[in-house]
Amino acid sequence: MKFSKQISINASAEKVWNIAGRDFANIGKWATAVSSSVVNDKLASVNGSKVGGRLCETGFGTASEEFTAYDDDKKSYSFKGVFDSKMFNDVTSSMKVTAIDVNTAKVEITPALKLTLLGTIMYPMIRMQISKVTDEVLEDLKYYVENGKPSPKKLASQKK
Repeated sequence: MKFSKQISINASAEKVWNIAGRDFANIGKWATAVSSSVVNDKLASVNGSKVGGRLCETGFGTASEEFTAYDDDKKSYSFKGVFDSKMFNDVTSSMKVTAIDVNTAKVEITPALKLTLLGTIMYPMIRMQISKVTDEVLEDLKYYVENGKPSPKKLASQKK
């Protein structure tokens, strides 16, 4: 299963990339789907990235997200996610930030999951959930970049 989602953000591509790419390890600051995140010190940096990956606490459990590609000039990266799941494995995701104009950027996220037999049976539910989480991450990023603080939804999730 693979698909892409995108969003326009009212900020420069550089500003968006500083948060989404260069500060990759701190997604837990702004993404509702990630209750907390830290640098995974066991991983080497990739092509000049500040970190090699991150450890995230999510609704799916703990995930290690490890860079497989990173390009600061093209404002893009890919990572593999290591989860303990009966539904899917071989999780990868890519992000690219593109300047639309001086004050607007487009962010595209492309997740890909290899489904297990059980995951194949549950495909519609998994597709819907992953799509929802991807939309939420994009909306949270947009809010954080444009407002300089986590979204109301992220703040509410921290109180639970």
